[in-house]
Amino acid sequence: MTDITIAIAVMIAISLTLGLLTAKFFYTVKGQWTMLGLAMSVLAMVYFLFYGSGQLILARIVPSSAAIVYTNFAAFFAAMGAGWAWRLPETPMWRRAGLSLLLCGASLAATCWPLLSIAVRPPPNGGDDWENGVARQTSWATCSPAAAATLFHGEGIEISERELIPLCLTDSSGTPTLGLYRGVRLVAKEYGRSVTIVEPSLQRLISDDDWPVLIAVELPFGVEDRRYADQWGWIPGMGHSVVALGRTEDGGFLIGDPSVGLEIWREDDMKLLWHGNGIRVQ
Repeated sequence: MTDITIAIAVMIAISLTLGLLTAKFFYTVKGQWTMLGLAMSVLAMVYFLFYGSGQLILARIVPSSAAIVYTNFAAFFAAMGAGWAWRLPETPMWRRAGLSLLLCGASLAATCWPLLSIAVRPPPNGGDDWENGVARQTSWATCSPAAAATLFHGEGIEISERELIPLCLTDSSGTPTLGLYRGVRLVAKEYGRSVTIVEPSLQRLISDDDWPVLIAVELPFGVEDRRYADQWGWIPGMGHSVVALGRTEDGGFLIGDPSVGLEIWREDDMKLLWHGNGIRVQ
């Protein structure tokens, strides 16, 4: 966890600096711009937490095993909000201090969440179950570590779901996308390999013809074909991790699914279920 600890320390230092600079320089005496800044910072924090945090594309910006911490910009927005809250005009000090402390706490919680989530929701123990070269998940929350184990198996690296659970920051509710990236990156580095985020294009994935690829998949809401939910157990809106192992002679995809084992998907299945997130070990 050294990478996460260092990242948390760096993020706390940056957040503290932003908060102090905001409180010292970026405010107005009359207060209109100060109140606007506070409102916008809180809105930006909430919006980022819901729609921006944890996206795999952020690892392109910060290609670090601790990208899950370094790219949580909600911590910065909350820290700036704390600075503006301290400068609210015509507001008793105890109210300004209380709001500032609340936003400081939000900044700290956002920064430390990868560790807090594991403490609040302890991860399952995991296992080392295999079937036809596919690591089988031992609980509903461990599809990503199991898929990562299958990915490495395809690259000649033997590692178990159990070993990958702490590396991927998995907790009892699942694995964050950037946590999965962390686990894959750390193991790849240990074996002198690198990690590439694939282009979000199915045609590019096919033309590259470079397998295996770990992909994040999800059944969208509103799909009319009921077979996915009724026959194959897909839950709309719930993310899942599988490994594309290669192509079949008839143009399908050989898929290592940690929940069921080996499958063959049609190209239409890939178009529906894959939304562009994928990791390859080089």
